[in-house]
Amino acid sequence: MKRILLIGNKSWEVEPILNALLNTRMRPSELPNPTHLNYPWTFLQGSPQPRAIWDNFPQVTVELWCIQDIMDSQWNPSSSQGKHECLPKVLNYRQEPPDLVVALGTAALGLDGGNNNGCVVMGSNIFIHNFHPNGTNPQSVWDDPKDFEKVLPSSISPDFFKLLDSATANSIASRLLKPYLHPSPNIEIMSDKDYIGLSVVNITNYADYQTSDQSGLQALANTGNKLPVGSVETTHGVIRLLCDAPFIFMSGITDREGHFDDDVNGKDANGNVKTEAQNFTAAFNIGISLAFMIPKMVSYVTTKQAKPVQKKVMA
Repeated sequence: MKRILLIGNKSWEVEPILNALLNTRMRPSELPNPTHLNYPWTFLQGSPQPRAIWDNFPQVTVELWCIQDIMDSQWNPSSSQGKHECLPKVLNYRQEPPDLVVALGTAALGLDGGNNNGCVVMGSNIFIHNFHPNGTNPQSVWDDPKDFEKVLPSSISPDFFKLLDSATANSIASRLLKPYLHPSPNIEIMSDKDYIGLSVVNITNYADYQTSDQSGLQALANTGNKLPVGSVETTHGVIRLLCDAPFIFMSGITDREGHFDDDVNGKDANGNVKTEAQNFTAAFNIGISLAFMIPKMVSYVTTKQAKPVQKKVMA
């Protein structure tokens, strides 16, 4: 069997994604209900179980995972080190190596300082920046000199991105929700193999977001990079290093770069903090986009355009 891994970060991101995938009005007819569904989550913290499995595609199984679910309780749920150490549970769930790995999560905008709040960005390159080098955050001391601070390409074929044709993009755009705070004037799915997912790692304190994005962007610029930055977040890069299977990321944009407190922690006219609404909307929009892309991903791996290359399993 071919194997597609869909891996999200926190439970508050994966659950809205799953909400969209289960809604028959938000998904195409080509996407059936999952054959196994662990929702609500009832397992013990750290259990190596996915949120959903689709075993009803010929020759392909699709698994939706939540990293927070499988992290051992000793870890801060935002610890990059903890995520890195627990992710092999996903690989070991089945004997088959993955044929496609898809990282899912909310993120800040990375494209030219504009406003794409509510959009979904799909790309394939990763840049991992260590915001706390030399173990300066004792809750997360992950470091990998071989793979950090450089652009990591994906073995995904450029033909994969042709699967998002105009009809599919329009079907997705017609269902995307508008975030409450500072929405983009044009909410859509944005797709390019060249997009870089910038992951700023070893952050366990949200206060770091005041400077961490700029630190990562500057580190990337210092390499001489000319490729566009699709999103800035903390976890796509952790997932990217799981193995060397063809890889893409799908980021739901919650905030403009440098405006986390305005867009994610901002308030409405009555003084109500809109964090949950902003995050839910962006994650749900990932789910809508994923719903239309899963059947295309299945077709892609079935036709053997995606060739898994197994990397050493993480320690």
